[in-house]
Amino acid sequence: MIVSFVCGSADKNSIDTKQKTDKNIINDSPKTNLELNDNQTVIPASAKMEFAFGRNYKTYEPSQADIELAEKLLMECFNKEVSGTYNPFFGRKLDQYNRQFVPAEMEGGDKLIWINCFIYADVDPVKKWKTDILYVADGGNAFFNLKVNLTRGTYYGLMVNGMP
Repeated sequence: MIVSFVCGSADKNSIDTKQKTDKNIINDSPKTNLELNDNQTVIPASAKMEFAFGRNYKTYEPSQADIELAEKLLMECFNKEVSGTYNPFFGRKLDQYNRQFVPAEMEGGDKLIWINCFIYADVDPVKKWKTDILYVADGGNAFFNLKVNLTRGTYYGLMVNGMP
C-alpha cells in the first residue's frame, strides 16, 4: 500500500525531533530480520517506482551490510550538503530524520536503495511510515530523498523538498 501525504509546512509544534537510537531486531517493517534503529525501516520496492529506479528492476532483501553502507553513503551526502555554500538543511541534524530504505536490484546487477528521509510528524498518514512509503509534496527540508548505488559505493539524485 502506498500513502500520499501533502504537507504545506513543517510546523515545529507538530514535529517530534527526539533522537531514536535504540536497536531492535523485530521491526514494524515487513519480512525483515535486520538489526535496525528505531528511525529506520525497509520497505520492498513496489511495481510503480520507475521514478526512483527506472525500468527493469526487481526488489531484493538487503543484508545488514547493505543497510550499513546505505547509511554511510547517506551520511556522506548529508555532510557534504551541510558544508557547502548553499545548505538546504539549515541547521537540521541527520539524526532528526527517519529513514525508509527501499531496495531494488537493477537488470545489470547493481543494487540500489532509494532512501526517503523525513522528520516524524504526528499526523495519521505518517504514522504508518514503517510499512507505507511516504510521498510528500513540499514540506520544506523536513523531507528529502536520495538514491545510493551499493555496488558502486555512490549516492546521487538528492531531492530536498521545497521550502514552505
